[in-house]
Amino acid sequence: MPANNNPLPAEAGLSAGGQEQSTDAHGQFTAAVDDLLDQLQHKFDTVSREIFGKFDDMARRLDELESSLSIAGDEAAGAGAPTTPSSGAK
Repeated sequence: MPANNNPLPAEAGLSAGGQEQSTDAHGQFTAAVDDLLDQLQHKFDTVSREIFGKFDDMARRLDELESSLSIAGDEAAGAGAPTTPSSGAK
């Protein structure tokens, strides 16, 4: 019988199986990292939206305060009172 240098089917399965497991583990690791990055991106987007919403709210409130101070200053100037509010402390 001639010598056969080809591996036996069981031996071929072992080397292919080890490589397949390595590839599968690499795929699982990649999927886990992708999932983690997606979660971080979602959290970052949520926090960014909340921060920008608070900035918008603060800007709106400052505009309202500026408007009310301007109106109060105009009313005080029309009445002949000083335009700067007193602190009440003597």
